[in-house]
Parts: sequence; structure tokens; C-alpha cells
Amino acid sequence: MSIITLARTRGVVALAVLAAAGVGVNPAQAATHRATYRVTGADSRGLAVQSEPRAGHVIRYVANGTALNVVCQINDGGQVDGKAHRGRPFTTWDRLSDGTWVYDWYMTTPTVGADGYSPGIKRCGTKSALPSPASGCVDWPASKFLQTPLTRAANSGAGYAWQNGSYYDEGFHKGCGSATTMNQHYALDLGMKLGDPVLAPGGAGTVKYAGWAPKGWQTCGQYVVVDHGGGWWSVVCHLERIAVRTGQKVTENTIVGTVGGTGGFAPHLHFSLMRNAKITSDGGVYGGQSARPRHVRHLGCIAGHYDHIAKGQKICY
Repeated sequence: MSIITLARTRGVVALAVLAAAGVGVNPAQAATHRATYRVTGADSRGLAVQSEPRAGHVIRYVANGTALNVVCQINDGGQVDGKAHRGRPFTTWDRLSDGTWVYDWYMTTPTVGADGYSPGIKRCGTKSALPSPASGCVDWPASKFLQTPLTRAANSGAGYAWQNGSYYDEGFHKGCGSATTMNQHYALDLGMKLGDPVLAPGGAGTVKYAGWAPKGWQTCGQYVVVDHGGGWWSVVCHLERIAVRTGQKVTENTIVGTVGGTGGFAPHLHFSLMRNAKITSDGGVYGGQSARPRHVRHLGCIAGHYDHIAKGQKICY
């Protein structure tokens, strides 16, 4: 068990007395066109399930013989282990029903044809590459620490949550670079229970503001803003309880508060990332740019990272 795992566990124990009430979480919707195939030929760790259709984006590993629901295929992903087919690099990947990817070479799907697709399996019909950031937005640097803001206590000890509620550019998740509003285009909602502990997504930093959102920002309810250096901030909203104070130094293991529904919502966690934003004297964040989460580290589901978070995705602590 890593030091980080122990620290997160201790933080959970410290908050064990907090009340928790249920709130539904919606799993990612499974595609209507899918078939079950099995993993074959994986190494001692198993077959890597990736957040993107190329190596280096591992979410978890699955053992030989594991049944996986394949929704569709692409033939323009990354090459793995130098595999080649018909004299060309093998770049076929299978998209699973939860939105993740596996390298098709190690699956029992039908042998791919000259077009790079297995007969009888649907083509995904979407580009495999991550789309460019929305105009006026930025990416959180992959070199800068970023983590999922939940702990192993999430959702009655499940240790994960589903991205549900609003997604990018939905609901209150608007704005990339407005000079007068709180830019939230790339904010995310996670289905969590009342009282679940919350971490600052960007890890170590200094609390810029902790308290009730002022007039004009009321829909955030109780929220915490953390300055992670270099102009990068994170925000977590709708907290039931705040466990830090303005000016406090925090680490990646500091519990900054607990999930709530303040601001007029059902309990869930809203979090966002920003670059070069400003804050009013009474705690209202505005300006700067909304940042898209990239290379988000997690400890659960076999430690790894999410290169980006898809709509409806399962997110581990």
C-alpha cells in the first residue's frame, strides 16, 4: 500500500462520524450494439484497459479469459508491442461499453481484414484523437499534478463515482474565457453521497477561499478554491461541510470538505480547474480560462490515470 493510499485512508477515518445519506448515481449508458469477446495473450499484469486508444493511458488491467463488451472499433489508434498485420502497423482498438479502450490484437474478436476492422463489428464513427480544447479554454498541463477529488470512502466505500449530471458546456458548465464570469466550460459533476470526503483536484497548494459563495455565485453554495501555483486554481462546489480555512496550506491528501447539495442542488460534487482567474474581496471567482482535466491520477481500480474524462465515465478514487 502506498503512502498516498494510507494518507487518504486516514483522512477518511477522521471523517467517519459524518452523516451520509443516499443519492442515486447513474452508470454510463451501454451502447445498443455490442458483443462479448475475451482477452487472450495478455502479459503477467493482464491486458491494459486504456482511457485513450494508444499505450500509456492505463486505467486498469484485466486477466486472460476476461469477458469484455466491445461496442465498436477504430483502425487509427496507436501501435503496441511493434505488432504488424499485412505488412503494416497494427492500429486496431476496441471501444468497450464504458468508453474505455483495449488493443484488439489481444482480443478474441474476428481477425481484422485489409481495412483494419474485424468483420461484423461496428466502426466507432468518431475520431480516436482527443478533440482540441474549446475556443478560449486551455488544457491542464499533463506535467502538473492532478487527481480525482474523491477517496476510497466514496459512495459507501465503493471508491468510485460516475460522471453524471452536467458535462462540458451543459447546464451551468459554461464559459471558456469570459472576463466577467466564473468560467466553467470544463467543470465536471460526480455522483456522490452526502458527506463523502472531498480532496482538492490539483493537490498541494494554498486555500484561496473557503466559505459560502457570495452574491452572484450563489449556485456554488459552500465552496473551496485552491491555488496550485503558476496561475492554476481548482474549485469544488456544493459542499455540505468545509474542513479548511482561507490561507491554509494543503497537500494532495488534505480533506477540504464533504459532498453536499448547497446552492440548490441534489448532493453531488462539482469541480473545475482554471488558469489565471481572479477573485473578488468577498470570494467570487471570475475571469481567466476554464481548463480541461488531463492526466488525472487515481489510486483505485489498479492505480493509473485518465488522460481525459468522458461523459458518463466511471471515476475511481
